[in-house]
Amino acid sequence: MTEAVVTTVSPVFEVGGVVGKDLARDCVRLEVAEALEGLRTLRAHFLAVGAGAEGAHDRLLHLDGSTVDLGSALKVALGPPARQRFVFDGVVSAIELVLGDGEPPLVVVHAEDVLMRLRMTRRMRTYENVTDADIAESVAREHGLAADTAAPGPRYDLVQQLNQSDLAFLRSRARLLQAELWATGRTLHFRTRGSRQGTEQTLVHGSELLSVRLAADLAHQRSEIAVTGYDAERREGIDERAGPEVVEAETAGGRTGPRLLGRALGPATGFRVRETALAGAEAEAWARAEMLRRGRRFVTAAGTTNGSPDLVVGGPLTLRGVGGPFEGGGYHVTRIRHTFDLEHGFRTRFDAERSSLNEVV
Repeated sequence: MTEAVVTTVSPVFEVGGVVGKDLARDCVRLEVAEALEGLRTLRAHFLAVGAGAEGAHDRLLHLDGSTVDLGSALKVALGPPARQRFVFDGVVSAIELVLGDGEPPLVVVHAEDVLMRLRMTRRMRTYENVTDADIAESVAREHGLAADTAAPGPRYDLVQQLNQSDLAFLRSRARLLQAELWATGRTLHFRTRGSRQGTEQTLVHGSELLSVRLAADLAHQRSEIAVTGYDAERREGIDERAGPEVVEAETAGGRTGPRLLGRALGPATGFRVRETALAGAEAEAWARAEMLRRGRRFVTAAGTTNGSPDLVVGGPLTLRGVGGPFEGGGYHVTRIRHTFDLEHGFRTRFDAERSSLNEVV
């Protein structure tokens, strides 16, 4: 049986492990968002008047702590009964009251996942003889979290966290290796893309995929990435380079951006200058990561579905009915925004990327 284009099933809220029926009844808009850099956020709008209210301003709902309060543990599930999934698990961080002109009062609830604590903790700290995975495990322990790390990389003699939040610091370390950062429950994950697990989803344009915009762009592609520095111990310069083979190693066929750039516009070298390498292993890892960052974003997709609770950041994606060059698998979801409102029901907006175009037949 074909599903309706608009999914009107209301979100299911759990506050402190108890289903919040009043929240589901009064929810008029919900947004849950996440990207590769971690920190899933929620914003929900609830009518503050309705059943149980005694006048427009005498007793506004959802403000007395009986349904939701600052610090409440909040979980939200979306989707029709057969496909319902939890899309958020976190803690309420803010509550707003909106009193509009001639409009019903609204209570707006904001929540964030467990990485909120990392965002709120700022430090000055020095790490010695560590890898980036070691740093992620150390930060996780500081916050009472389990750590799941799989991000091979160089070992550093010294790494400094200079007046950064723990979240900003881990994001900067992840960027050096093109690792991905996220949380599930009480576990912090710090993994490179190839080691991140996810169930592949297939979206078909004209069915659950309502709209999509796809692009192949050479503007930010490079045929080579160079990282330079100086090794004081060996008293010699450092010059490490990464080429198209780095991107091709994780691409299952097709035409990659670095190769197409050389044919279409000629070779171009990019230099990574934000960090200064102090050892050859560092420069090699950073050059490879920058090549991957650019190459992976050669093909991008931004789409909207009629509600896809199984679509998650980091998951593999296949697109069908989208035209020969863009057709097929190999996409990696980089951003998700689940929304619910009374006009459109449940919708999922996503961004994805792929490193190659299909061969022209």
